Amino acid sequence: MVTHPLTYDPVVEARTLPRVRPPGPVRTPPPGRALVLVPDAGPMRTVGPGEPVPEFRAGAYRRMFLVDTTEHRLVLELRPDGRRARGVAAPFHCRVELRCRVADPGGVVARGIRDMSAAWEEPLRERLREVSRGYGAGPTRAVQDALNAALRDFTGDADVRLYGARAELLPRREPSAGPGGSRVRGVPRGRPAAAPGTGGPRVLPGEVVARREAPPPPPRPTRPPDVPPPRPTRPPGRACVPGHIGVPGVPGVRAAPHRPRHPQHPRHPRPSVG
Repeated sequence: MVTHPLTYDPVVEARTLPRVRPPGPVRTPPPGRALVLVPDAGPMRTVGPGEPVPEFRAGAYRRMFLVDTTEHRLVLELRPDGRRARGVAAPFHCRVELRCRVADPGGVVARGIRDMSAAWEEPLRERLREVSRGYGAGPTRAVQDALNAALRDFTGDADVRLYGARAELLPRREPSAGPGGSRVRGVPRGRPAAAPGTGGPRVLPGEVVARREAPPPPPRPTRPPDVPPPRPTRPPGRACVPGHIGVPGVPGVRAAPHRPRHPQHPRHPRPSVG
């Protein structure tokens, strides 16, 4: 679905009328609006600004539309095909600006026009395609002048009036190769490479002229390794050397060397001298 930069809906309001009893009094439409009454059978009736609204009988009209009849500006982006080269037609990227006004509100309601740019997209493309097919990849000024000459007599129809159409060529948009893909010189654009033996387009070896790599994924959070808790260290001056015991509370002072105590032989009682 093509979304044009500027468009509008000519139907401002649409209502379904009840069949049992007629609605309340309907006012005449304001300037720039038209009232269209649609019956179940028979022709539609259009009421313009300042005209009296007919009396509603039960079941006489089924629907009522309020249509915008003021002038609007339309902007369409079209891609008419150019001259075919090697079996492929390169389209032109074209922007068309024009003025639009509803001339017959009943005709617009009967045709169901709710998007004015979409309604005139195909007729404008066909008109420009008749001219653009005669031009290839040449001076864009000559192509643009030819397109504008073809739009001078494009005035719409009896329901919608078009005037002041002007075409402008825009730079061609190159298709993106996509993440991880490449565009190779010598390969037709817009056609996927077919497998061998399927009869599709054959990929020709060539020079890589564009490449777009996919961005690397974000780094995953890593769990820190299990580090054993540090061993308690002795404060300065409390270190002991072999055979020495530090004095608690007095830094830098060591006690006397510790000598192991050997068991002593029990003393024999001296004999008493008689």
